[in-house]
Amino acid sequence: MDALFNQATVGLAECDLSGCILRANDYFCDMLARSREELLGRHLSDIVHPDDLPRTEALLAGLLREDRYEVEKRYLRPDNSIVWTHTAATLIRDQAGRPEKALAVCIDVSYYRQLEQILRESEERFRLLANSVPDLVWITDAEGYVTYTNERWTKYTGLPRDEALGEGWIRTVHPDDVERTLQVWAEIRARGTSYETEFRYRRHDGVYRWHVVRANPHRHAMSGDILAWFGSSTDIHERKLTEAVLRESEQRLRATYEQAAIGIGEVDIDGRFIRVNERLCTISGYDRAELLAMSLGDITHPEDRSAEIEMFRKQMSGEIPSYSIEKRIIHKDGHPVWIGVSASRVDDMNERPMYGIRVIRDISVRKRAEASQDLLINELNHRVKNTLTTVQSIARQTLHNACTPAQAAEDLESRLLALSRAHDVLTRENWEGARFSDIVTEAIAPYLNRGKGRFHMKGPETRLTPQQALALAMALQELAVNAAKYGSLSNDEGLVSIEWYHKEAADGLHLLLTWKESGGPAVEPPTRRGFGTRLIERSLARELEAQMKIDFLPEGVVFTANIPGMSGDV
Repeated sequence: MDALFNQATVGLAECDLSGCILRANDYFCDMLARSREELLGRHLSDIVHPDDLPRTEALLAGLLREDRYEVEKRYLRPDNSIVWTHTAATLIRDQAGRPEKALAVCIDVSYYRQLEQILRESEERFRLLANSVPDLVWITDAEGYVTYTNERWTKYTGLPRDEALGEGWIRTVHPDDVERTLQVWAEIRARGTSYETEFRYRRHDGVYRWHVVRANPHRHAMSGDILAWFGSSTDIHERKLTEAVLRESEQRLRATYEQAAIGIGEVDIDGRFIRVNERLCTISGYDRAELLAMSLGDITHPEDRSAEIEMFRKQMSGEIPSYSIEKRIIHKDGHPVWIGVSASRVDDMNERPMYGIRVIRDISVRKRAEASQDLLINELNHRVKNTLTTVQSIARQTLHNACTPAQAAEDLESRLLALSRAHDVLTRENWEGARFSDIVTEAIAPYLNRGKGRFHMKGPETRLTPQQALALAMALQELAVNAAKYGSLSNDEGLVSIEWYHKEAADGLHLLLTWKESGGPAVEPPTRRGFGTRLIERSLARELEAQMKIDFLPEGVVFTANIPGMSGDV
């Protein structure tokens, strides 16, 4: 839910009932040009416009009675610039139903406020101009030569009346509009009909402004011949700018709608799609025409359909204004897709629902990650239990076979360190397995300081399962410890040869391993099998379903193993 809160495309903020901000999403921070650290813990009085603060505090206090309010108010950025917002605040109660805090949903409406201001100013200007004969009025003869201009025309253009007569007025027309204007004027005179066109006049200050130009022919009462043309020019420059701004806004909204990284769909009160963007088509697998012939229920997974339908019914009946839900839809190719839906409603002037808006995110990756996390946790629990069982067995056998407490501590420590080193190898591989050469390297690492060239390793790249890696690590540890205490590593000349190769058998690929010592003290077979020997020949051999044997030859210990179940992958 934190991701949904932070990535929402509207400003979201939570505050306590005294007006201190507890939480704010990225959009709210960007809207106010403040970092989250600057906002958290701050009182509303620090960011709300002073003129709107008393009403804000009154509405916040009123939440305890009303539970919700909507209002347009102003926020202040650090540079004291104003952000107009449409803010809807909702009271949040705790599990016991006690008022706890307030959630505010803020939409930046500054842009529309500016447009409203422009439109208000333009309408006021047009009203004043109309009341004072604001238009540029002119009259021409039948041939189109200007014979009269009013004072407004003269004041507006800065061109004296006598210089505007005849064809002098053309000097006030924008150079790019002259040819088109004269062509239209000639065609209209030839047809003898009323006309309306637009071109730019140069104002007295040199600025070219758009005008709508209208003219009507004045005819002889008897013959019907055109005697003159009466015309006017009305300044529409602000309207043009507003249209351009609105057109740009609409294009930007359309581009945002279509190119958004989230799916957006609009549905009628029956749940049928009436508009969808391209991302929703991608998420569902259906093209636009197919979705527009479908409803919410048609693409919702059967197991999730009833919950969605009930929430939608409540929203369209006015019981709830919005809701969020996670559900599955059925992709066109048949596989389920997990989505997060944020649903809102648009009402008409009578507060009757017109349509619903659905903002849809594909959360399949997150859902798969959650499932994988659960699987990994279960696997980790299993491995921890197995490891603890191994440690318990090592401790019990070590303590049972040790002659002294000091020997027990030393043997236990070395065996646990071997297990730890094997775990390190597996951890680097994400517990998916390990290379046998890495296991060997870790096993002999503590004894490399006994002289260069004491170990000889040879064998192909071999991939082990985690179980095989741990078992072989313990076996090599026991062999290395024995060699260091009694065998070829106990003097300065002895050597250890570790060789392995693969062999195909009826039951699959086997690993054949040989540990051979030479150059050490003469070896005498032990009178009884110690813990290390029993661990290798019984416990580890049984765990790997392998054949393992230790021979105490006079010239040195030889360990051989035949391990089945090997993978050909490296």
